Amino acid sequence: MAEVAENLVRQGPPPAQERATWTLHDLAAAIAARFAHISAMSHEAVRRLFGGRDILYRQAKHWLTSPDPQYALHKRQRDRLLRMARQAPDGAAVWLDESWFVRWPYQFWAWAKRKATLPVPLRWNEDVEKTALFAALDDESQESFLRWADGQPNSERMITYLEALMAHWTQKGKRFIVLFWDRASFHTSHRIRRWIRDYNRRAKEEGCTRLIPFWLPSRSPWLMPLEAVFGAVKHRVLGDCTFDTLAELRLAVERAFCNRVAKAKIRRDCRWAKALTVSEKSMSFL
Repeated sequence: MAEVAENLVRQGPPPAQERATWTLHDLAAAIAARFAHISAMSHEAVRRLFGGRDILYRQAKHWLTSPDPQYALHKRQRDRLLRMARQAPDGAAVWLDESWFVRWPYQFWAWAKRKATLPVPLRWNEDVEKTALFAALDDESQESFLRWADGQPNSERMITYLEALMAHWTQKGKRFIVLFWDRASFHTSHRIRRWIRDYNRRAKEEGCTRLIPFWLPSRSPWLMPLEAVFGAVKHRVLGDCTFDTLAELRLAVERAFCNRVAKAKIRRDCRWAKALTVSEKSMSFL
């Protein structure tokens, strides 16, 4: 009987009921109709059947997937490059992303009474001061390379940041880095691709760090560890804070960013040490 009830739940109610989900009363009637020796069944009996099968009435959760038709292939390529960069003594894996910050408060979580409201002031003028943070995260050491931009991120500002980033890695003596980033327009533009090609040609001649770019599958933020860092900084650290100047905002963001990454490094080192002996799958701990 319990198996019949579980199968009915999986199938869903018939169209005649005009419902997307079963009620306990309808399930009781449907189960009783499938057994000749049962004339009637109570909804509490159905509840007990489900309790024995560990079935609960739960809310469905959103499950976001990437529209990239080659998502599985690109993810395997990412994992292969990540393993290569982690195992190479003269290489490094670097995650790169950008995010906007404003001086106004963000929606945040806080402890409050059940019926109390947590007001977050909104801005009427969309010209409020805002700034963009360019961040590159070293997968091994979890050190971050941060730069700020006043305007909209574009190919020109991206090239300026990449030049500073590659100079930073050249000073550290790495032969190459694998750069993981998303498919934003200023990441995949012809100007960026041309700059990468010209830079690698120049780096080969001058002995600088080579750049191996890898664009993650489209619309797959769960593959980018920096997304979680940006979200934590905005909603958990900055919260309802209002800053008088952009300089104060930037200082607070940099401090929160570094603290968040430092805590993640401890967890990453512990879990990655265990994962090396169990699986080669890449993991994100931010």
